[in-house]
This record gives sequence, C-alpha cells and structure tokens, in this order.
Amino acid sequence: MSTFFGLNIARLGMQAQQKALEVTAHNIANANTPGYSRQVAHMSPTSAQAYTQKGMLGSGVLVDQITRIRDEFLERQIRHEQHTLGQWEARSTYLSQIEQIFLEPTENGFNAVLSTFFDSWQELSLNPESSSARTALLENANLLLNAVKQTYNNLATVRDDITANIELKVQEVNSLAAQISDLNQQIAGLTAGNNEPSDLLDRRDLLLEQLAQIIDFDITTSVNGSVTVLVAGRPLVHESISYELALKPYDPTTGSKPLTNPPWNYAPEIVWAKDQRPAKLDNGEIYGLIQLRDDNLRQYMQDFESLTWGLVKAVNAVHQEGWDLYGAAGPEFFTGDHLHTLQVNSELIIDPGKIAAALAPQTDGPTPGDGSNAVRIAQLRSAAFRLESGETDLKQRLLLDNNHGTTTIEYFYRDTIARLGIDTQESSRMTENQNSLLELLTNRRLAISGVSLDEEMANMVQFQLAYQASARFLVTLNEIYDTLINRTVR
Repeated sequence: MSTFFGLNIARLGMQAQQKALEVTAHNIANANTPGYSRQVAHMSPTSAQAYTQKGMLGSGVLVDQITRIRDEFLERQIRHEQHTLGQWEARSTYLSQIEQIFLEPTENGFNAVLSTFFDSWQELSLNPESSSARTALLENANLLLNAVKQTYNNLATVRDDITANIELKVQEVNSLAAQISDLNQQIAGLTAGNNEPSDLLDRRDLLLEQLAQIIDFDITTSVNGSVTVLVAGRPLVHESISYELALKPYDPTTGSKPLTNPPWNYAPEIVWAKDQRPAKLDNGEIYGLIQLRDDNLRQYMQDFESLTWGLVKAVNAVHQEGWDLYGAAGPEFFTGDHLHTLQVNSELIIDPGKIAAALAPQTDGPTPGDGSNAVRIAQLRSAAFRLESGETDLKQRLLLDNNHGTTTIEYFYRDTIARLGIDTQESSRMTENQNSLLELLTNRRLAISGVSLDEEMANMVQFQLAYQASARFLVTLNEIYDTLINRTVR
C-alpha cells in the first residue's frame, strides 16, 4: 500500500462531493422545468484493499450512477387517467358551446321565438280582418325561420369546428410520435454506452403524457431504453421508427353507422397512413370528439330538424284547410324543401289577406270575421304529435297525430334541451372528477420526483461540508508528508 494512499482517498472524496453538488445545482436549475424529475448522485465505495490478516482498508468513494427518481407505476396511472380526461374535456368544451347556441332558458332562446309565433296566430284569431295582425304574424313567422336557420347553421359550424379539430389532433399525434422516435434513438445510443440519459427520458415522458391526452395507447420498454407505443395492439412508435395516422372520408356504403335522410356527414375515419386500415381508438381527446360529433351533436341537429319539419308540415296542413279573406282555400304557409330554403309563402308576403284564418262553413261561403282556423294553428303548440322510432326520413319523423300522438312540439323541444343539459352536466362533472384524480396523482408524483428547494439546499450544505472535510483531510495529509519528507532529515 502506497505511502500516498490517503491522498487518493481525499481526491476521490472531493470529486464525489463536487459531482453531487453539480447534480444538486442541476436540480435547482430545473425546479420549474415541466416534466423534470429529480436526480440523485449515487455514491458507492471503491474496492477495499487488504491491510491486515483480518481487515481491509477502504480506498475511497465514487459516483457510479446519476439516476432520476421516477415511479413507473404512478406514471402509467397518470397516463391512463389522461386518456379519460382528454375525452371528457373535449366533450365538455363543445357541449358548452352548443348550450350557448340554444340559449335556453332565456328570453332570446328558440323556445321564446316559437311561443311568439303561436301567440301571433292567437292574436290573429281575435282580429282576423286586421291587417296589422296579419303583418305581425308574417314578421314573426320570418323571425321563426331566421331563428331556425341561425340555430342550425351554428350547430353545423360546431360540427365543422370539431372536424377541423380532429384533423389538427391527428397531425399532433404524428408530430409527437416522430419526436418520441427521435428520442428513442438518442436514448438507445446512450444506454448502449452504459449511460442513463435522465434528461432525455424526462423529455420523452413529457411527450408521452401529452400524447396520452389525445389518444389511448399501451407502452412496452426495451432493454435498450426505447419504448414501443401501441395503439390497439399496433405500433405507433417502435424504437426509432414512427408510423403516421391519417384521415379517410367516411364511406356510408361500407360503414356501419346509421343512415338518415338527409344523410349525416360523418367524421372522417382515423386510419394508418401506411395501409389505410382503421386505427381503433377507445379513449382520449380524438375519441371524445368523434363520439360527440357523430352521436350527441348528430342527435341534437336531427331532432331540431325533425322539430322544424314537424311544425312546418302541421302548419301547412291546417292552413290549407282554412279560407282567406277572399273566400279562397289557403295555400301552403311555408315553402321550401330544405332548412336553408324554408321561407314564408311569397303569395302571403305580397297579400296578407290570403292568410287562411277562417274555416269554411259546411253550407254557406266563408265568413271573413271567422278566426277558427287561426285558433287551430295556435293550438298546435299543445297538439299531439307522433314520434317515429328509429332512423328515418327526418321530414316524416315528427307527425301530427291527435289520436296516437305521445308528445307535443314544445315537449319534444324541451326533451332535446333537457338531454343537452344532462350531457353537458355529465361531461362537466366527469371533467372535474378527472382533474381532481389527476391532481392527486400529480401531487404524489411531485412528492416522489419533484424538486424540493428546501431539500436541495440541505443537500447542498451536506455535500459542501463533506467536500470541505475531504479538503481538510488533504491539508492534514500535506502536513504529515511535509513532516515526513522535509523534517525527518534534520
């Protein structure tokens, strides 16, 4: 054993404590870096040397590994809950927008406009010869149609926004997958050199967490440190290779989704860009957007369209059974074969006297002061309608049927709004629950992996004192060697 054996021990001690201080400084510098995990300099004693027959003398210390503190099971839990949070957040955002379109219950909601329309018929029944009452009816009828078109167009805009958002999310998935594959390549190269690239692993975990909110996936880790991201069993990322997702227009001839007349424009399918096979998604933001668009929003829009056509057909049928001021049978009150082309009959706009407010007597001619037919139309607000079950022609889905009807115009609309309210409340509650759960898991992760400045300051003092002690030992050895070399000669 060399005389200068102690110098090497002091040197190793100073180097180890200095390295630990540098790791502490790195932790402090990244205390507010998103996704960063606390790192620890792991020290182990160097090989001891035989000193006596029954003892060995330690030779110092080395920092043999710099590791990050990470709980993989907790990370898996967080990613799983991110899938669900992404789905419900997407639903909650757009359901709130849809609620704002209907504006119920407020004075500016569609129900108020509908009530005003029926009230105008009631007013006309009291003064069937009044020009002002007829003009007011036409104005309120136009107001109703404008409200119909505006509401439907706004809902269609939400549908288009969701479609655009789905396209953006698919692009984001492809971008994240490419970044993860690049990091896989770097991590595998460093791991092969017996290194632990903690910062790169943190960056990859952060990307995986962002990806988890968009789509659901499983992860397997290879011995070289790279991860494979599996979507429904098929790899989105495999080591240094990423596979892109794409959008394919929905084909109603081969698809299994319900058909209606007019046909619903379903969201594009998510497929693998390589072979155009469907990519099955069961959770995440994209899944939530597709379900909201093609299930919930479709039902709201089709119910609203069925309501409009049920009202139009009923008003036209009753109006054509009445008589106008000139003793002629009433024409259709509304014309048009699409919601966008619906309008009040131009004949009535030109001459309000052609509004058929009277009923034709059985024998004599019509009575100009008769408002019986206007009363019948006003009573349509509470008349019985029959709702055809299943998917069918939306124009024939809600039909006036006083004998077998089970709903009314107002009740049908209220049911639609009630369902919207329940869906919105559910999505808000689930989003809140998921946020609470994720907050709990995130706090647990911070307790394990997060940087505590107080703890790092304590470590810094500890390593500093240890460094100073090693340096002081070096000074002591210097004095010993000085005595041994320079003073023993005297």
